[in-house]
Formats: sequence, C-alpha cells, structure tokens
Amino acid sequence: MSVFECVERRLEVYLGFLETMVRVESYTPDKENVDRLGSVIRKFALDHGFNVRVHSFEKAGNGLVVTLNEGASLPPIAFTGHMDTVHPKGSWGTDLIRKDGDLMYGPGAYDMKGGLATGLLVMQALADCGYRKREIRFIMIPDEELSEGLSGDAGKDFIRENSRGCAAALTLESGTENSITVGRKASIRYSVDVYGKAAHAGEHYADGISAIKEAGMKICAIEEASDPNENTYNCGLIRGGISPNTVPGKCSFTLYNRYWKPEQRQVVRDYVEGILGRSFIPGTRCEWRIVGERPPMDATPGNIALADYLISVAEKYNLEHPKAKRLSSGSDAVYTCQAGAPSVCSMGMTGSGAHQMDEHVSMSSLSRRAKWIAAAIAEMPDDFLKQGE
Repeated sequence: MSVFECVERRLEVYLGFLETMVRVESYTPDKENVDRLGSVIRKFALDHGFNVRVHSFEKAGNGLVVTLNEGASLPPIAFTGHMDTVHPKGSWGTDLIRKDGDLMYGPGAYDMKGGLATGLLVMQALADCGYRKREIRFIMIPDEELSEGLSGDAGKDFIRENSRGCAAALTLESGTENSITVGRKASIRYSVDVYGKAAHAGEHYADGISAIKEAGMKICAIEEASDPNENTYNCGLIRGGISPNTVPGKCSFTLYNRYWKPEQRQVVRDYVEGILGRSFIPGTRCEWRIVGERPPMDATPGNIALADYLISVAEKYNLEHPKAKRLSSGSDAVYTCQAGAPSVCSMGMTGSGAHQMDEHVSMSSLSRRAKWIAAAIAEMPDDFLKQGE
C-alpha cells in the first residue's frame, strides 16, 4: 500500500481527532486545560501505536514527545507544534465547532491543532506503509503563544534538546497554500505598568493624574515608528482604572515588538524603553519588564536546501506549487535551527483567521499536507543531513 493510500485510509479518523482537540480549549496560561489536551493526545497516540514521553513544567502545561521508529539507524526527523491557543476558555461560547463546506471553524483549529493532526497522520501513514528508516519525533510545546514565557529557558531547551542531531525539522504551524517558511522575525514582549494618581472624577478631578492617558500617549508614540517591512510595535492588551467615575491611578498594557536581524534587538529596546522612561504627564511613573523573547529564524542554507527538497516533492506529485518565504511572525522553528537542524515552518493545515474569532482550517488540506510531508520523508535521501549542511 502506498503512503498516499495510507493517508486516505486514515483520513476520517484524524479529521475526527482534530475535532476532539478543538473541543478541548487550551488557553496558554490555563495549565489545567493545556494538560487536559495533552492527556487526550497522549491516549490517542498510545492507542495508535506511538511512544509518548511527558515533560513536566511547573507553570506551563506539560510538553509531549510522540515518537515512531525509536532507535532507527538514520538521523531522525523532528516535527514541532504547540498545543496552546490564544483563546480564553468560554470565549467561543458552548458551540465550539462550526462547519461550512470545506471549512471548519473553532478555537485553535488553524493555529495550530490542524498542524498537530497533520503530524500525527503523517506518522500513522508512514507506520502503516512500513517505513522504518528514521525515527519521527513530534515535539509538542505547551506555551508557544507566549514565546515560552511560562516554561522559560527550560521550554526552549526542551525543543533544542529533542531536535538536536535531526536530519530535518518541520514546524507544523498554520499553513498557507503554495507557501513554505524559511525565516521569521524575532520578538520581544513587554509587560508595562503606568502609575498616576487616583481621584474622584467629579469633586476631586483636578487632584487626579490619569495613568490611562499617560499609557495611551506612550503607546501612540511607540507605535508611530512601526514599519510592516521592518520593525513593528503593537499594544495588544490594555487594562486600567477601577470605575467610570474615578481618575485611573494605574494602567497596564502589553507590547509585542518584532524585528528581522539580531543587531536590531538593541535598537528596538532603546527605542521602546526610551519612551517608557519618559513622562508625558508630570507626576506619572512607569515600570516595565521583558516577559517573553524569541530570536529571529534566519533563512540559513540548510533551511533553504530543505525547502527546495520539499518544494520538489510537492511539485512532483502536483500537490501544491510552493514558494519559500520569510514571515513577520515568530515561531518555535528558531529553536530547531539553533539545534543545528535544517528547518522550515508553516507546514500544517491551510486556513485563515489565526488569533481571531473566525479562525478556520480547510479540511481537505489535511490530506494534501499529510501526503506532501509523508512522501518527502519516505523519499528523503539517506545522506540528507550532509546535504543540508
């Protein structure tokens, strides 16, 4: 039986398992429910003949490593993906999944439970068709959406250690049709607290100093320098005040800043912290700290060689006609690169609406992407690691 036939034979099971995963809401800071999803994946993987190791983290959900062909002679292939989503539990209501033709809507369906389903289906198809050459090692991460802000250095080491020595690493992040990612921007995430002076907004308005107004002025000043082609600055969360009729004494917000090159890191920090350290309104003060950071994923020769090989396989079977691209968002593919593995990203199911309330995947893309990856692994030359180097 061909690997394509094996994908088709198992397709409905894995589409069903995608629905199961989407119904387990796994908001990043919610360790209990991220671990609940991990337990669901672990049971499914064990029931389907894979080995599973659990890696415990204190604050983040636990990581998983799902493997096929442990101890195979050739260097392994790593998959990476994350189990967490940006959607707080309950934000999608009680009816978590909606289907419209080929599209499945749901929290995390695209970013990136579709990628988890893709990788597991690839492993299943390879096992079914008797593939034994390489270990396939699926590294599942619990807090990617916070740049490992909960698991910290231990979370990044978890990825690096499990991808070291691999012939290739494929991050199964949200995919875009006819596209494969070889480079990504870096990011720095700040947590910022602005302090003013609280006062009754009627009788004692003049005694108050608005922390919200000061925060707004800082945010506008910082974001003014954003350039989509270069460095960008975004305030995605803000909260402040205690009541409508009180001059707010505190305002907190989060900044996500992105850049391409390592040497731009200090430029970004100096710019942001220069504005945070300046008081637009006398009597205010500001405290900040970096709570998450991810370096850039460079488009290395190894990454480009891997992308070229994957593109040749997609075109050989007329699955897609992809082009290698760099993206402005970040991912954990940077850590597989740091481990020395030729790496690409965005190999998961295609769709749209990441981090939005209309997030969805194309259900038909599960078959197409699984066939593409499975064929690439089955046909990969034995000396591919040397070729990547």
